[in-house]
Amino acid sequence: MSGQSSLAYPEMRELFERNDQWADGVRKRDPGFFPKHYPGQRPEILWIGCSDARVPETTIMGCQPGDIFVHRNIANLYSPQDDSLNAVMMIALQNFKVKHIVVTGHTNCVGCITALNVSLLPTSKAISPLQRYIEPLATLSRTLFVDKRPPSLDLLVEENVLQQVKNLAECDVVKNDWKRRGTDGVRVHGWVYHLEDGTIRDLNCSIGPPGHIPGQRNVNSYF
Repeated sequence: MSGQSSLAYPEMRELFERNDQWADGVRKRDPGFFPKHYPGQRPEILWIGCSDARVPETTIMGCQPGDIFVHRNIANLYSPQDDSLNAVMMIALQNFKVKHIVVTGHTNCVGCITALNVSLLPTSKAISPLQRYIEPLATLSRTLFVDKRPPSLDLLVEENVLQQVKNLAECDVVKNDWKRRGTDGVRVHGWVYHLEDGTIRDLNCSIGPPGHIPGQRNVNSYF
């Protein structure tokens, strides 16, 4: 396959220049950083977040490359039929034995706005990929109507995170991890990131394997 170099595009060339500057800066601060990370990774957290460009998980958590295993999609949704996310969880839980899965929604979420708008319309057959994908979230929005009034966007964002935490705790991949690792199995959490001030809020909905002790720090924790 032949084509033109990305460097022919000024905005792409600028990104390559930024990458050179970043890599050079990291090597100067920590000469062993890249050699240390090349052989493998050992993240303790799987982050399931939104694809929104304003929510870069490693940046907002003050972490480094290699600290967080990541899956991002529109509106941080989970479905048992989502083989992409199921595959990510299997790698995270079986290969890396991550200790925590965090579902993180965020304020002013475009996916939630889209679902909210859809929920205001008469139900109809979903045609486009986005319509099909967002349908469960639109259905959730309809359950939150009060006196025919739709929920606020902030409420839908929160309820969506809570629903995804519940979905994950009931999915086969997580249940199998709990059977395999017992009380050392993965914990599932729900957070909301606030774009307006950069802070994260815990929704107090954490779920762990049967018999685990909430709040107990896992042995050999990296952080």
